[in-house]
Amino acid sequence: MKILVFGAGALGSLVGALLSDKNDVTLLCRKAHAEAIRKKGLKVTGLESFTARPAVVTDIGMVKGKPELIILTVKSYDTASAGRMIIRKYPEDIPVLSLQNGLGNLDELSKLMGKGRVIGGLTSHGVTFKGSGWVHHAGTGDTVLGELAGKKSAMVDEISKMFCAAGFKNRVTDNIAGEVWAKVIVNAGINPLTAIASLENGYLLKCKELETIMELACEEGIAVAKASGARLPDADLVEKTKNVARLTAKNKSSMLQDILKGKRTEIDSISGAIARLGKQHNVKTPVNATLAAIVRAFERRSGTC
Repeated sequence: MKILVFGAGALGSLVGALLSDKNDVTLLCRKAHAEAIRKKGLKVTGLESFTARPAVVTDIGMVKGKPELIILTVKSYDTASAGRMIIRKYPEDIPVLSLQNGLGNLDELSKLMGKGRVIGGLTSHGVTFKGSGWVHHAGTGDTVLGELAGKKSAMVDEISKMFCAAGFKNRVTDNIAGEVWAKVIVNAGINPLTAIASLENGYLLKCKELETIMELACEEGIAVAKASGARLPDADLVEKTKNVARLTAKNKSSMLQDILKGKRTEIDSISGAIARLGKQHNVKTPVNATLAAIVRAFERRSGTC
């Protein structure tokens, strides 16, 4: 399959690298990353150790040919601008798979290009961007795919098989909206705490005080999701959050990586979104509101907001 990975940072680079073994993959990424990949290939270390050689571009206008699938891995605050670029370049009904964190991405893309073109996706793999041309795969996790309308199309089945062949354990769901909420709850329990304390994911389970805050953040998220009408998966999401922290114990969360680099985080689509929706539905969210406020303070200090 001919694939464009739009926004190849840590996760997008790993996905592109693994898929490129059996597919024609192009990564759209930053200039320094692209130049390093052109010169020496894309190095992946950690759970795997190999060098991939996908095509790379720094602008969507440079993409050669027409992709059969676009995988979107940009930050949540760039979803709208990326969606508009995709529509201008490819007004045709090329499917767009969102592998992004946070609430609101699927709604934003649906408004821009229609529900029929958008596929929801999420993954719990832990990936660290080590430098231009190099990502580290620190932890494994589930990958979930689903049509927004809840149906299971031939395209989603084909993507699922492709991901499986590339080493991504995955499943197709008829409830991608609920799965996205579940991932947001997991992220709310891990990402802001690791970013604030500057700790790897696994350390949250070594400190009882941090583990308790993690539990409270997740419980608030569950309450808000239910009040919002979400159909959450049957799994115990507090325990699932702890298991994700175990599986990605050595990983630095994407939010911590952003803070360390002085970059804007996705706090507003994770803890901030839980707090915002909590107000709308009269659900108290003191832990998520506090975590969001502290992370925003880090952002202000670095001048990213």
